[in-house]
Amino acid sequence: MDQKSILERFTDILSEAKFLIQNKSVSIYRFQEEQDPNDFVFPWKSKVPESLEMQKKQQKESQRKNKDLVNFSCTLCQGKLSGVRQFLHKGRKPVLVLHYTGATNPKEKPFTKTKPNQIFKDKLTEISWGELVQKVFGFSFEEFYYQEYPACTFSHTESKEADWSTRVENCKFHVKETVEEYGIKMIVILGSSAKLLFGADKAKELLGKQIQWDLSGHSIPIVTTRSPEALVFLGEKAKKTDSESNLFQYGKEKQELEDSFISHLSLLKPYL
Repeated sequence: MDQKSILERFTDILSEAKFLIQNKSVSIYRFQEEQDPNDFVFPWKSKVPESLEMQKKQQKESQRKNKDLVNFSCTLCQGKLSGVRQFLHKGRKPVLVLHYTGATNPKEKPFTKTKPNQIFKDKLTEISWGELVQKVFGFSFEEFYYQEYPACTFSHTESKEADWSTRVENCKFHVKETVEEYGIKMIVILGSSAKLLFGADKAKELLGKQIQWDLSGHSIPIVTTRSPEALVFLGEKAKKTDSESNLFQYGKEKQELEDSFISHLSLLKPYL
C-alpha cells in the first residue's frame, strides 16, 4: 500500500471515528485486571485565593518585596499615576526621614527622579541638608533612612485636600513596615509631607515639637521640621537682589532657619 492509499484510509477512519464519538457509540475495552475508567478520581486544587484575607496577605508580601524596585507595586490608593522612583533609601542610624518629591498643588511642576540613589529634587537641597546633619551629628546625612511619604505620585492639578488626607493615611502602612523592619526609633517629617499629614496650619504649629505618632497601634516619637528646600530658596533670592537691605534680611532669615533646623534635629540625639 502506497503513502497516498494510507492517507486516504486514515482519513476514512477519522471520519468514522467522528461519527461514533458524536453518537456515543464507542466501546471502551480494558483488561480484566484494569480499573474501570468510571472509577478514576482526579483530585484538583483551585488556584483562586481562598479568601479576601489571603488576597490581602499576598498583596502585602508583594509590596514588601518590591520596595527596592524603580516603581514598586501598591494598590492602597485610587488615582495613582505611578510609584515614586527610589521610594526607600536605607541608612544605618535608627532615624527615618519622611519627605515627598512629588507635586502637591497646581503651582508646582511635576518631578521625577532620574539619578541613582537620588533623595531630594536637586543637589543644592542635598548639600544644604547634608551640612545641617554634619553640623549637628558629625556624620553624613546618608546615615539616616529616607522614605517618600506618600509613596506614589498623583495628579497635582486635580487632587483635593481630602484626597491627599486619605493617601497619607493609607501610606502609614508602608511607614509602619519600615519602622518595624529596620528598628526605627525616631521619625522626622519634612515640609510637604508634614503639610499633607497635618494640614498647613497644624504642621506650622508642630514645628520643632516632639510628639507621639500612632501607626496602627505602634507608637513612635516624631518631630516636624521644614524642608531644606527652604534654605535653597532663600539663598537663590539673596543672589538675585541688588538691595543691601534685602540681602541683609535674606541672610538673617536664612540664619534663623538654620538655627531652627539645628534645634529640631538635636531632638534626635537620644535615639541614636
